[in-house]
Amino acid sequence: MTTEQTILVIDDAPVNRWILEKILARQGFRVLSGATGRQGMDLCQRERPDLVLLDIMLPDTDGYTLCRQIKDDPVLDSIPVIFISSLNASEDILKGFEAGGVDYIPKPFQPAEVLARICTHLRLCSLQQDLEKQNQRLTEEKQKTENLLCHVLPARIARELTSTGRCRPRLFPETTVCFADIVGFTAAAAQMPPEELIRELNEIFTGFDRIMALQRCERIKTIGDAYLFACGVPEADEMHAVRAIRAAVDMLAFLEKRNSQTGRQWQIRVGMHSGPVVGGVVGTEKYLYDIFGDTVNVAARMEEMGQPMRINVSAASHALLQETFSFTEPRTAEVKGVGPQMMYILECT
Repeated sequence: MTTEQTILVIDDAPVNRWILEKILARQGFRVLSGATGRQGMDLCQRERPDLVLLDIMLPDTDGYTLCRQIKDDPVLDSIPVIFISSLNASEDILKGFEAGGVDYIPKPFQPAEVLARICTHLRLCSLQQDLEKQNQRLTEEKQKTENLLCHVLPARIARELTSTGRCRPRLFPETTVCFADIVGFTAAAAQMPPEELIRELNEIFTGFDRIMALQRCERIKTIGDAYLFACGVPEADEMHAVRAIRAAVDMLAFLEKRNSQTGRQWQIRVGMHSGPVVGGVVGTEKYLYDIFGDTVNVAARMEEMGQPMRINVSAASHALLQETFSFTEPRTAEVKGVGPQMMYILECT
């Protein structure tokens, strides 16, 4: 048998230590030994043996106390301890297990029995370590999955999916939905190298994502050069309209600053509408959290009828914001699928 495992023998009788050292060494174990509890603890802390053979009657302490000390040490507590003692009354054996021992061998011992029990507990310990490593890997993979989901889904939805395996669709009665669309993007994109096109979109949308986090809004999705976000979904927020318009203002400021620092100039139109939406996860192979309802459609129409670098809001959003923000006089326009709608443009702040 060839092994690199280390066995620590703690026994005050020299002849017992000598016999056990010979038996174990012949089987390929690395053997350490000590005659006192202090020596045993020092060797445990210094050498981290794979298993301890422990006598109960020691000159400076008893084996039960030493075993408890080993088990109380978070660095050593996984080391299996086998008591080997001439005390073989039932209460002695019970005290050994209560102290944290995994086995109890009475003296005089049989070498074959000692080896068999040692090998059994070393295998059990090895299996336990393998299981812990597998559990750790599973935990790490689960964390990676959760982190990935949190990058593509709202945090609450990601938690619900990982904990239950599904996401129940919900009606959110009070939300504000915003569309932001890059003006003239299609024409510009036709003349841009693909790498530059993706880089520009990535930088702009990454900046918008940071604003969403600061203003407690949620990016729902991007559709080409259009950026859809909302507040009040999937977490209810009584300040949904205020947070959404502040996010939109910050988006305009971000683009203005970026335009002053780069050669390529971009503008966006922003449309906003407040009302109920239904939110839920679409798909089973590729998850997408999406929102549905007339509120989304009206927000899209507000964007289409807006002006570059301005925020166009519906009457519903205006009613929630008019006491805090200033708007132009209302105008009425026919909104496809909805009918005549009043709309307002946020005045420069």
